Amino acid sequence: MKPIFVWGIAIMVTAFHFWASRRKPKYWYLGGIIPVLWIGTVVFLFTNNMISLKDDWQMLLFPTIILLLIWICGHETAKKKEIDHMKAKDI
Repeated sequence: MKPIFVWGIAIMVTAFHFWASRRKPKYWYLGGIIPVLWIGTVVFLFTNNMISLKDDWQMLLFPTIILLLIWICGHETAKKKEIDHMKAKDI
């Protein structure tokens, strides 16, 4: 695969993840699509002996943490925005 194509896909997936993570709290599960796909890919690669936890733990741990933190921060931001919107309607 050409590197520009891989970078393009990575940017689109990241943009989707940021967008999905900041949806209304009613749609909290949208932000979990990318982390679930990532964890599923890691499990698939591990079960097919394509990666080793001992050798590749950094490559597996840091993206997982970053994806989950983006999801959590986005969800908190969306909740705060909805609360502010509700307070504005009460005034």
